[in-house]
Order: sequence, then C-alpha cells, then structure tokens
Amino acid sequence: MRFDSVFGYRADGDMVCHAHRGPVCFADFKRQLAGASTRLRAKLSRAEAVVALYCEDSYDFSLLLFAALACDAQLVIPANNKRGTAQSLEEVDLWLGDWELDGALRLEQLLAESVATGAEALPQEFAGGIQLFTSGSSGEPQRVHKSLAQLLAEIAAQQQHWGQLAEGATTLATVSHQHIYGLLFKVLWPLWSGRPFVSKTYVDVAALLRDAEGMAPAIWVASPAQLSRRVDSWPWHCGESLRAIFSSGGPLGAEDAQQIQALCGLAPIEIYGSTETGGIAWRRQLEDAHWRPLAGVEVASSDEGLLQVSSPWLAEPFAGQDRVQMEGDGRFRLLGRTDRIVKIEEKRISLSQIESLLCRSEWIAEARALTVRRGRECVAAVAVLTEAGREALTQRGKAALVRALRGFLAPDLDGVALPRLWRFVSAIPTNQQGKSPRDLLMQLFDGRISGIQSAAMLPQVERRELNAQSARVVMTIPADLACLPGHFDKAPVVPGVVQIDWAMHYGRELLGLSERFSSMEVIKFKQLLVPGECAVLELEFNPHKNKLKFRFCSDADDSREYSSGQLCFDQPFDQGRF
Repeated sequence: MRFDSVFGYRADGDMVCHAHRGPVCFADFKRQLAGASTRLRAKLSRAEAVVALYCEDSYDFSLLLFAALACDAQLVIPANNKRGTAQSLEEVDLWLGDWELDGALRLEQLLAESVATGAEALPQEFAGGIQLFTSGSSGEPQRVHKSLAQLLAEIAAQQQHWGQLAEGATTLATVSHQHIYGLLFKVLWPLWSGRPFVSKTYVDVAALLRDAEGMAPAIWVASPAQLSRRVDSWPWHCGESLRAIFSSGGPLGAEDAQQIQALCGLAPIEIYGSTETGGIAWRRQLEDAHWRPLAGVEVASSDEGLLQVSSPWLAEPFAGQDRVQMEGDGRFRLLGRTDRIVKIEEKRISLSQIESLLCRSEWIAEARALTVRRGRECVAAVAVLTEAGREALTQRGKAALVRALRGFLAPDLDGVALPRLWRFVSAIPTNQQGKSPRDLLMQLFDGRISGIQSAAMLPQVERRELNAQSARVVMTIPADLACLPGHFDKAPVVPGVVQIDWAMHYGRELLGLSERFSSMEVIKFKQLLVPGECAVLELEFNPHKNKLKFRFCSDADDSREYSSGQLCFDQPFDQGRF
C-alpha cells in the first residue's frame, strides 16, 4: 500500500503521538521511519524474512511495524514476549523489539545507527505480511494471516460509524496493540485518520482519566474486564473529556454498561469480532441489546444456527462457531459458542455448554469451564457468584453449593461432564486483552493461588507482629522483585495475584493455616502497589468460618489501601440437602 493511503496527517507539524520520549510530530515520525526501515533492510538476510515483533510501547511498535512492512518482511505479532511464546515460534529470521534473546534488535539500535549514517529515503510502499494470534481462550492460540490492506479496510468501515466522534480526538488505551483490537483501534486508526495517540498502555485507569482530561477531546479503548472492575473513587468526572469508550474482547455486562454511563455519562460502544474475522458488528446495549453489522459486513445464520460472515476485509466468507439468532432487519443476538469440545472417557463434552448452563442458575453470574488432570482428566469450573450464590455459600458452605450446582446441571449433562473441581472467585481472571486463556485459569487449581514459593518472589520483610488469630507484616517492595520483569515493564507494579499469594503465604507461615484453599471473596484492588513502597499486610483468621481476611495498606498512611479481601479454606460443612 502507498504511504499516502496509510497515514492521514496533513502537515509535518501535526501531532502523531504522546510518546515516552516526548511529543512526536509527523515530521519526526517520517524521519525516524525512514531511518529505521533503511537500517532494518540492511540487516535482513533474505526477501520475505520472518520477523517476530513485540514491543511494549505503541509508538516504538508502530515504527518497527511499518519499517518491517516496508522491507517486505513477514511479520509475526504474538501476544507477549514470554520464553514459552518465543519457543513456540518457528523459523524466525529476526527478533525485533523487546525480546530478552541474544541477537534481538531494538528500535534504539536502529535509530542510533540511522543518526550515524545520515538522511535516508522515506518508504513509499508497504508490502509485507502480518500474522496475528487468536487469544487462546478456546484452545491453543492459532496463527491468522492478515494484510495491511485488510486491516485498513476495516478501519475505513469503523470511520464511517465513528469518524465524527473521533475527529481531532486523542486515543488512550488500556489494551495492548499486540492483539488485533488494540492494533486497529489504538495504533492504525489514529495513524490512518491523522489523529494523535498515547504510546503507553495504561494499567491505572485513574491516570488515564486524568490524562484524557488534559488531552481533551479523547477516546478510551478498553476491554469488558477492565470496565467491569471499575472503582467508584476513580476521577470519573474527567470522563467528560471523553468522546467515546470502546470495548471489545467479549460482551459487556448490562449492569457494567449502566454503571459506566452513570459514572461518566457515556454509554460504551461494544465491538464484536475476532482475530480471524476482524470487526463484525457493534452495539450500544443501553439503547439496543442486538448487534448491528458494521458497514459492508453481511451476517447470516447457517442451517445449524451458526454465524456466517462476509466482509471487505475477509478473503472469503467465514463460518464461525457462535450461535446466532437473526432478526428481520439484519440485527442479531449471540447465543453462545458451539466449539471448545473436549473428550473425556470417550464422551464429547462442550465446555461452552457447561458455562452457558451454569449461568442459567440463580447462583452463578459468570463461569469458565476447563479440563484439569487430577489422576485422571476431569472438568473444572471457575465461577463468579450472584448475590443469591454468595448468600448460599455463606449460609450452607461450599460443599452444599457444589452439590446443588451439580444437581442443576445433571439433567442436561452426562455424569463425566459434571465439574468435579470448583473455584468461586470475585472476578474471572483475565489477561491484558480481557481474555481468560486456560493457563491463567489453571493458576486457581495449583493448591496455592499462583504457586509463588521462591524467596525471590517475596517482599523484603521489615518486621512481623503476631497475635492468636491475627498478624501484621511490615514490608518493603524491592525493585528487583522477580514478579516485576515482564509485568508492565514500563510501569512495574506488584500484580494482584501476587498480593493474594503473599496473603496466603504469610497466613500459612504465621497463623499455621494448613487447610486447602477453596475460593476468594470480596477481592478489591484500589491502588497500585509499586517498587519502593513500604506497605503493611494485615491478616485476621476466623477459625469458625475458615476464612482469612487480608488488607494491604500504606505504612505511612493507614487510610491508603492497596487491596483487600478474604481467602476461604475447605472445612467440614453441613451435609444436609441444599
């Protein structure tokens, strides 16, 4: 594709990005792209070389993306730069960006060499290929081939719907550009339409809202998981500077949509699609719960009631595994997926069916099913309880609730499909894309929350205070903590799952807890816990309920709370019928 058809800035002084190095205008972008592409071409050993690209910073990513496409490279864009991910990629000629591998090439090296060699020609054609990966929420991540032309064709359709909202607005995001949704909405759409974007991926929504106010008008690119975990004390009044909030990665709960609108006055715009299909449809469910196809997209239902999609950014019609109910005017409802079939004891079992059935009960608000091997393979369930479910768990206990849920499922499922292992959580674990891949869910079935056992994963303890059923641990968060590298490198924080595991660790160590962990309750993360902080972990154990209450707060200011919640452990329960 030609340069002029990719970038929409009209003058060299137009703002492209609020980057970590400072503001970047179009002239800066063109100069750096010219240098990076020229130097990269000299380092590629063959035509159509395979280049694996991972970069935390969205501006650096955009430069490397277009430099590689200008060199006719075949770009592989994985979701992360973990060692296992790198090992799964085959026949890579060059590792480009933030890889902890020998020979990896970073943008800083290309730009430094460019300065040393002088002015280079700006590329005018981008002909390379792009390979993205599915999220892995319904199996192993699959590689999907895309072209820049296909991606920009979808951007043109999104522009038809939201161009007036987006005009002149700065894009801020809490999702990564390494996934198709973030790539399209955070990077390519601003570049194509000539608008500025912020290079960092926010982990602190309060900071995003404050920055949006300073950069008004603005757009927030988010995921359902991030919107559902909102905190009322965030500066939502800054949301008046937002023109739109986009959400993709899964359906947003109706209650979440209502609360977001109540807090900042905007009804989120949901985008339905996948890595394979790109965008398919949109909705503002407070106005209409049906999905409406994007401009140029045709949606139909097969004889089996499954989704069929045709669009200008698909090489051929796509037959999906989502069940749909079509309306006469082209709108449709999603009824769940038919894939994610597993085999246990020669029985074909639909994990999606188990999840759908669970959510029909009065006790379950959200659920994920997976297979776990405990001697033999079995089905496990991770579930968020409704208010009725929480009341049932408190009054009757976990064993009785599980029996009731298995009884609820029994009329519709074979016995081998009934979940044997259960975890009740305050929220389904998700990654930065708002997805729940299997490896993330498996952390809940490791006996501990996440299996943190090494001293390198523990904080520096200044002092301990111990009473009969309570304890207090004063700690400092070291900068070299093993959980920090790879977890938001540009803004290192102690992950929530690590804070929970510390509560578990010191509860076992100081209060002698030996029972098996069963579930979590009222988990809240209110402030970011970062390196250098001096924090206090307060623990209180209730032996009658077998629950460990924890609270992380500032040592200097007791009212500044980082997180809190309760960890529940197995105990003998009333065995009467539920």
